Amino acid sequence: MATHIKKVLGKFLKKAKEREKYQQEIEGILKSVLNKEETEHVRLVRIYKGQLILKSDSSSFTYEVSLKKDAILTEIKKSFPHIEGIKIKTG
Repeated sequence: MATHIKKVLGKFLKKAKEREKYQQEIEGILKSVLNKEETEHVRLVRIYKGQLILKSDSSSFTYEVSLKKDAILTEIKKSFPHIEGIKIKTG
């Protein structure tokens, strides 16, 4: 059951391209909800088991963004209804 490497790479690159498109769209939504300073300190890590995982470089920004979680989730659910929640990690 050999699979040609061209097919395997093609599937991998297609998924990577789709993932990049989703990440860009989510980052655009974050920029629209958060202020400039917050977007400089918070970044998208990934989507895992229906959770949007964000990472902040400062606990104060983690707190500020956590206050806006409902607004962020409302906007993101318009395009990505499968996302059920947001987790923000500091580090």
